[in-house]
Amino acid sequence: MKKWSVAILYAALFLLTYIYRHELAGWIQGSPPVWLLLALSTLLALFPVMPYKVVVAAAGYVMGTWSGGTIILIGSTLAGAIVYGAAALFRESAATWLARYDKLERLTQFSSSRPFRTIAICRLIPILPQTAVNIYAGATGMSFLHFILGSLVGKLPAVYVYAYVGSTLAERPLAAGVIAVSYFVVLLLLLWVWGFRQKKI
Repeated sequence: MKKWSVAILYAALFLLTYIYRHELAGWIQGSPPVWLLLALSTLLALFPVMPYKVVVAAAGYVMGTWSGGTIILIGSTLAGAIVYGAAALFRESAATWLARYDKLERLTQFSSSRPFRTIAICRLIPILPQTAVNIYAGATGMSFLHFILGSLVGKLPAVYVYAYVGSTLAERPLAAGVIAVSYFVVLLLLLWVWGFRQKKI
């Protein structure tokens, strides 16, 4: 019964988020109070009906780089904790599902001794589905403290870069574009160097 209750709750929240996605986008781009922006950042991280980078940039536009970025950082981390908790409740079935993927075995071996580093690196990779990272951490029994700290550290660069892009886009669109592209280039280089070093170990 507990499993069905969680599934029904998630389905209802996703449906409401999808139905009111245009209204949510309008509120974010307007002047919502802090508590509403925090709630929206959590909700839209749980149910990404729009690209989350747009949410981050909109928060930066509305509240500035530091305030908007901090709210997004808290909201998205809270959403990750919720998904982590849901996966941890059904750890056995989730672990069985994960075991079907051979490529995850190497990640599991790496994360068992380096959980903080694993989550931080996963958060840095822009093409990696973050919901899958949350489920993986909860299903494999990763330490909640390592999960939260790794999430916060890994999200810091992207969150504040996109918040800054949002805060400067209207007045300095060229500078905002250069910063966004530069961030991706530097990130890709760092990940390439890290991947190359891992192959040699």
